[in-house]
Amino acid sequence: MEVLEINNFKTSRVKVILDNGIAFVLYKGDLIKYGVSVGEVDDKDINYILEEILPKRAINRSVNILAERDMTKGMLRDKLTGDGYPEFIIDNTIDKLEANRLINDERFIRGYIEAKSNKKSKNDIMRDLSSKGVDMDQVESIYEELKSNDLLKDEKELIVEILNKKHFVFDEADVIQINKMVQYLARKGFAYDSIRSAMKEQ
Repeated sequence: MEVLEINNFKTSRVKVILDNGIAFVLYKGDLIKYGVSVGEVDDKDINYILEEILPKRAINRSVNILAERDMTKGMLRDKLTGDGYPEFIIDNTIDKLEANRLINDERFIRGYIEAKSNKKSKNDIMRDLSSKGVDMDQVESIYEELKSNDLLKDEKELIVEILNKKHFVFDEADVIQINKMVQYLARKGFAYDSIRSAMKEQ
């Protein structure tokens, strides 16, 4: 096996690129420890790094990340990719974490929706979750389940709370003020029908 390049990667680490297309990140001290340099290297050393060293580091890194905050598989994948782990190691790491319920997209989705539904519109919540690498069909299903079980705040009620917080009174507002408020709420993801209905019922 041949190492084509060794490039600096962040402060104390380097990126190693192999002739088979695999790239991974090591600490600078690992180069001497495991006999890695540009040119021909012992397959056993590389395999040991890829099969033993990096998988353990990926697990430890993931556990530390998840200890600080819950994440979706997509979010964790982005973190590990940014740390320079090869895709196959990331896949195996996520599989192990998921099997041990250390990462669970359904749990994250439920928690996120329940936490945000008292101040964000459904559309805003959907936009947020779509950026976190989750299955949006699953998001829609969970949202509707929570809504049908009356676990989410009604959007009209939420709009009325926003209007009251901004001291907006529909009957006292002129056309310009009404249009300005409608656009503000629309940017927050509320449907025009819900906005109009909430304003009239305020």
